[in-house]
Amino acid sequence: MTHIGYFDPDACDIAEFEALIDRKTDPASAPHASDIQSEVPIYDVATLDINRAVMAEWAAVLMHGAGIVVLKNAYPDTGVLDEATAVYQDIIAAEKGSGGADHFAASGANDRVWNSLEKLCLAAPDVFLRYFANPAIAAVSEAWLGPNYQMTAQVNLVYPGGAAQLAHRDYHLGFQSADSELVRIRPMCMICRLP
Repeated sequence: MTHIGYFDPDACDIAEFEALIDRKTDPASAPHASDIQSEVPIYDVATLDINRAVMAEWAAVLMHGAGIVVLKNAYPDTGVLDEATAVYQDIIAAEKGSGGADHFAASGANDRVWNSLEKLCLAAPDVFLRYFANPAIAAVSEAWLGPNYQMTAQVNLVYPGGAAQLAHRDYHLGFQSADSELVRIRPMCMICRLP
């Protein structure tokens, strides 16, 4: 596939897409993975020595393999996820009706916390620190984006009937110039607590 930077429906090649999703993960391409499920390498952070070899493997899996890695046990104490959720719910409740509508849904249809990184830090610095100072998340981010990546976060709650945001990419203005390529597209980092 030629990387053109922007895509439209005419660029869609269903056969190429089917070939990508039918691809099998060779265990030799993910030797540090503790398991492979549904062709996705799973890395158990509790038993993994995260080093440059592991980070290089993650970058290769993201670029040329499954396109996703799972970091099992990335948070030894998942209670911080619940604490951050509670703080974000308080922020959402406090901001309701303040006119901060999404740019992709009607006012009141969804909930969103703009600049959630800063708002969590100001509301609960201890939770912010434990939530974002995660060595495994930092390592996979560096593996894909390089050592100078920047963390950002927004909260979007799309409710039944609410319009979802279209996939897009955001860049700090410093990454853009008239005579150079933009930085590569980054995968979404989702921190969630599975049942």
